[in-house]
Amino acid sequence: MGTKARGGLVLLIFALLIGTFGVYVAAFARHRPPSVSVVAGEDGVPTLVLQTVGSLGFGEKPDWPSYLVQRSDGSWEQTTVFTLPANSIVHVKVLQYDTQTGLRNNFFGQPQGLVDGAITIDTETVTGSDIVKTFSPDLAAHTFTVPGLEVSVPLVGVANDAPNQCTVAPCDETNAHRTIEFDIKTGEPGRFRWQCFVPCAPGGFLYGNGGPMQTVGFMDGFVDVA
Repeated sequence: MGTKARGGLVLLIFALLIGTFGVYVAAFARHRPPSVSVVAGEDGVPTLVLQTVGSLGFGEKPDWPSYLVQRSDGSWEQTTVFTLPANSIVHVKVLQYDTQTGLRNNFFGQPQGLVDGAITIDTETVTGSDIVKTFSPDLAAHTFTVPGLEVSVPLVGVANDAPNQCTVAPCDETNAHRTIEFDIKTGEPGRFRWQCFVPCAPGGFLYGNGGPMQTVGFMDGFVDVA
């Protein structure tokens, strides 16, 4: 192969790589999960209800873990973008259906930024002055962490051998799960990135990172305070 031919082949390969990257970026830009607005319920307290699942069970990525948000009509939306009222106390309820994966960093085993330092798991409430006790890092399935709001909560997983585990989302409360509840306080309006800090990507991703861990709509998203 002559020099010109080799040069042309290199340019062709380069063009194909640029085109593939462009398609990837365009697809990523188009992936905009819907936003769910949280409003006050009958008791006047805005409540954000989430569920976490070990595998979505449908769609293009059925084996990816995901968060879902409950709409005001009780239906579930696979999204990680939601709007909370500014300068308000918001009650958060997480129905945690995934099994225990474990934390790589024990720091995230310590609930932070909660009103009264209180967290309820199932029916047991633990309260501290500013910081709730640190939970064993082996128990976590996911975390709900919003660095910009200084909020982080480890979500205790169900036992690996728990009966009646959920396989297709949305799950319901007849499936094995843990219920985690806490209150957070929002501040001034803004957009805050949040994500899970448990490396929970399925096989094929190095050390459990990548994939759903970096994809809005699965294991990270945005809290819009408005």
